[in-house]
Amino acid sequence: MHNVKKGLYSLFVLLVFGVLFISPVRAEAAVNVKKVQVKSNYGKIVHVAEGKKVKLTTTVTVTPNKAANRKVTYKSSNTKVAKVTAAGYVKGVSTGSCKITVSSKLNSKKKAKISVKVVKPVTKIEFDAASGNVYVGETKTLKKTVTPSSGSFKSVVWSSSNKKIATVSSSGKIKGVAAGSATITAKSVEGSGVAAKYKLKVLTLDSVNIESVEVLAPQVVRVKLDKALALDASQFVVDGKRYEAGSYIHVFDVEKIRNYDNRTYDLTLAGNYSVSEDSFVRVRIASLPGNGTKSKKVQALYIKSGTPKTLNWIYEVGDEIEETIDLSGYCTGDVAYDVAGLVDALKCRNVGNTLMISGKMEATLTGLEFLVSATDEMGSKVTQPVRLCVGSETMVVAAADTVTMLTGIHTQAMPFAVAKGGSGKYSFVATGLPIGVIMNEDGSLAGEAVGAGEYDVVITAIDKEDNTRAANVTASVKVADPRKIIGSVTDEEGKIVTGAAVTCINVTDGTEFSTTSDANGTYSLFVEEGSYDIWARYQNYEDRVYNLAVSSGGRQIDFQLKQ
Repeated sequence: MHNVKKGLYSLFVLLVFGVLFISPVRAEAAVNVKKVQVKSNYGKIVHVAEGKKVKLTTTVTVTPNKAANRKVTYKSSNTKVAKVTAAGYVKGVSTGSCKITVSSKLNSKKKAKISVKVVKPVTKIEFDAASGNVYVGETKTLKKTVTPSSGSFKSVVWSSSNKKIATVSSSGKIKGVAAGSATITAKSVEGSGVAAKYKLKVLTLDSVNIESVEVLAPQVVRVKLDKALALDASQFVVDGKRYEAGSYIHVFDVEKIRNYDNRTYDLTLAGNYSVSEDSFVRVRIASLPGNGTKSKKVQALYIKSGTPKTLNWIYEVGDEIEETIDLSGYCTGDVAYDVAGLVDALKCRNVGNTLMISGKMEATLTGLEFLVSATDEMGSKVTQPVRLCVGSETMVVAAADTVTMLTGIHTQAMPFAVAKGGSGKYSFVATGLPIGVIMNEDGSLAGEAVGAGEYDVVITAIDKEDNTRAANVTASVKVADPRKIIGSVTDEEGKIVTGAAVTCINVTDGTEFSTTSDANGTYSLFVEEGSYDIWARYQNYEDRVYNLAVSSGGRQIDFQLKQ
């Protein structure tokens, strides 16, 4: 009996130890970690900015699928480049590359690795415009600029605030779905959180928009539509205000409109009130169909396009120089001038928004080049090159401006080269002229140019009384294919005007072309392709158009003169 009890006791002990030691082994063996996977915030590589952090996406395939069985550890191969927290946040330390290893806590043999690249933080994302339109069913791709341009990760995540109005693809291609408004966002993915927003309006297919408004002159406002639509003066409302924070309390009278193509309209305002510089103008067209832009405002800046051409100043020793340079037309607001390379004999002073350069030249100069710079209130800068020549009784100097000739158009005497010094009597010769063009002895050009292009011409001015006194100068002759402008000139009653001067000035380089109206009140002239200010004038009567593009098809512009 004693032996039986002893045997039962031994069995009891074995069962207890079996529960204590064998059961855990069986429980552990029941967990099966199959795979560990890790993904980046964008693409196959983790991109994270210095000083920023991004979250890894980790997946553990395990049975049984319990949270306790999915726990992992993270380790960086180079903590001087990137660190990683226990929660899976990768922190950028310094630019460079490393790897992050993710391991299962229950089975360290199950792991995954992912590459990390630490980049410079994105500081700004910009679109070409802050807002825009598309029509229902239309698509367009937004172009973005990421700053800094080098060293940053430029990929972004795109999103739409209302997918029922507009959608956007992973490449920034937006599509209008239904009429309404939505905001398209491009957001950085490297932890900086920088984003750009684009305000989008989706238009019905019948919509016509005011595309732009520009104040061309104190009495002329240009309105452009995005589709052709015939309008009359009564459909335009033009109002203005002096200050941006003010209210539009003045309504301009639209005296007449000039309709170029049912898309571009020049509105001439009645002379009782003009648009002052820096003030604001708003144009409203309530009758435009659809849900497009029916009102648009603009500030009257009156800034010239293009860049100033080189000025040629030519004098003789002993002459008093008094020249004015005015670059305010290229600038916004007040202007500060700076001059580089000027001789000590000449002094500068600001007079309003102009620069006065004066002094007496006591020495010869064969061609001093200096640069006048003007910086406006907005920080924009424009430069004016100047070339100064000073001759004497014993030295001849020469200068020439760039000129434009038209192919197939005969020129009898186009002013080109001038000289100073010596006897004051010169003969001019030139090499490098376009085919069909000659230089007259007085420095003018004549002939019919062949072959469009720009020609560098070397001009020699020779003193007629002493041919040892001569000067060389190089200048350009530009040859362009002609574009024709035709039209009529009448008075306010519609009667023809004979002998009216019609002048075209290229708004980019200042080249001038002119003619007069004939006995029938019509005119025609040839210009090079470009944009022009054109006006007809007879005595105290005139009519103008501004910044008008003349292309291969030419233009017809009819003028009605008024005082």
